[in-house]
Amino acid sequence: MKKHVFFNRLIVLIISVSMVFALTSCSPQKKPVPKAKDKKEENKPPKELDDLRKAVDKIEKALTKMHESSKMPLFMQQEEIQKKAKEEEKGGQQKKEGQGTQPTEVDLVTPEAQTKETQLELQKMKIEIEKANRTQIEQLKKDVMELHGKWNAYEAKAVALIMTQTTIKDFEDSLNALTKSIDSENVFQGLLDVTQLYKYLPDFYLTYTSKSPPEIGKVIFAVKKIQLLSEKKDYEGAKEVLEYLKGVWMLTRPKLNEKSKDMINQIEFATSDLNDAIEKKDDAIIKAKSEIILKVSEKLEKANEKKEEKK
Repeated sequence: MKKHVFFNRLIVLIISVSMVFALTSCSPQKKPVPKAKDKKEENKPPKELDDLRKAVDKIEKALTKMHESSKMPLFMQQEEIQKKAKEEEKGGQQKKEGQGTQPTEVDLVTPEAQTKETQLELQKMKIEIEKANRTQIEQLKKDVMELHGKWNAYEAKAVALIMTQTTIKDFEDSLNALTKSIDSENVFQGLLDVTQLYKYLPDFYLTYTSKSPPEIGKVIFAVKKIQLLSEKKDYEGAKEVLEYLKGVWMLTRPKLNEKSKDMINQIEFATSDLNDAIEKKDDAIIKAKSEIILKVSEKLEKANEKKEEKK
């Protein structure tokens, strides 16, 4: 009887174990869950926007160079032109060196003839500079047309994101103003207009995930505009832009990391000094403090970019 009970229990145990294995083998296997894409990666600024910014940078760089060159003495402008020509055409260098070894007949000419020769050299210099400026203006006109194309390529994306129409319109108005300035060959006004574009570019980047606060770009815009307005003695206009700078800085400061504390202090001290300089109409101090803010802002931008990359 005991053997019979033992065998019954053994059979039950075997059947139970078999059922457990059967259920386990029939249960569906879990498929590996694909990793979700990084949200930051998905919300990166599009190539069209980066291309637009690069096109603006190119025009600003060219206009700045032309503007700074126009403030130099004529002989220095000529030297710059000749230096560029030598870089483009090295073959002409030997010929120019040979021309410099002429007999000392210059010592024998009369004062009147020497004055006339100086005038002719000056006239030749002016023609050479004017010719170089004409080449640069024609290139700028092409660059502006290219900028329009870059803007149209990005504008569709901006509208699709239901971006504020005000920002889009402001950017377009500034771009149209830049086009007119270049067409009329007004370099300084063109520089003001291209600088204005930097006020609106950061608004586009705010829509995406950026490595550093886009508002830093607005700080840089404001300082550059203050420099240009002060150069033309428009101190009231500079004061208005300075107030804008202070407002933008209040929004930017909380977004910066603690490691940027020293740079933050430098900007705030320099901004306070810049305020005093504008009040006193002190051009030398305005230039010095503006340059400090620009350099520190660029460092601040890079410092915050590095922080994002480490994450």
